[in-house]
Amino acid sequence: MGKPPKKLSGRKLVWRVRVTMAERDIRTVTELVRRLEGIGVQTSVSQLGRLIDGKTKLFNPEIIEGLMAVLDCDLDGILSNTQP
Repeated sequence: MGKPPKKLSGRKLVWRVRVTMAERDIRTVTELVRRLEGIGVQTSVSQLGRLIDGKTKLFNPEIIEGLMAVLDCDLDGILSNTQP
């Protein structure tokens, strides 16, 4: 029998994309998708909306890199880590 699984620390990742969008005067997910497409990152409005609203656990690293590029931010402009 193997080791029991580790317990999670209680920390939670929180998406900050909408906050960063507002700081950059990007008003819609559609506009954000257009900017991503402009740098060669393909995604749909619905897929990106689910991602930035935290309704999916899966994400494409290319989209995260694209978000950092078009929003001109580091990873902490996209995600934050909350304490329990």
